[in-house]
Amino acid sequence: MSVWTRIKAFFVWLVTRMILATVRVRKLYLDRLARARELGRPILYAFWHGRQLALFKANPEARLTVMISLSRDGEMQALVCRRFGLKVVRGSSSRRGLAGLMALGKRLNEGFSVGMAVDGPRGPAFDAKSGIVVLARRSGSPIVPITAAFGRSLELKKAWDRFRIPIPFAKATVAYGEPILVSKKATSQEMRETTDRLTESLRALTAEVDAYGPRS
Repeated sequence: MSVWTRIKAFFVWLVTRMILATVRVRKLYLDRLARARELGRPILYAFWHGRQLALFKANPEARLTVMISLSRDGEMQALVCRRFGLKVVRGSSSRRGLAGLMALGKRLNEGFSVGMAVDGPRGPAFDAKSGIVVLARRSGSPIVPITAAFGRSLELKKAWDRFRIPIPFAKATVAYGEPILVSKKATSQEMRETTDRLTESLRALTAEVDAYGPRS
């Protein structure tokens, strides 16, 4: 990893931290998260790639591991995540996906919850992939959809994920979806149906916070 990458990552982290320090967060549906925690297992948090910035501010776990892609951009993202106190596993659905899932499974067994951008690393946006569902079947951990919106933000419209960056002193709304459980005996068809259910849940939750965000 180059010195330049480390320098850029430091400044990205610093600017992000300064902006997020001014952001106020409102959390919705904490009862859903409470029901997932009652199961006694680490949690699998599923979110959209372009909505992850607010989650640095509203991280629901003290012990959280995230998967970061093996791309060059991923190198910088991994450094930024570590500076925010997160554990990082490198991998994606397109490169070293199985190794990445196995590493995440190990973290779950160690008591870490896991966060995954389920439409990454290259999209299409708002279309969940099956990796987190596979991990839920193997581990017995519940999937909790989580999404966020800012009352005022900049949207990178040319980016495939339409990444959102908050305006300083914006308000953020973070919402949790109903926990999703996957049986260890789930068939391939049931796995596909669960992935579709996750997509629908996150899309609906995101539409809700987008409508709510400007009023927050």
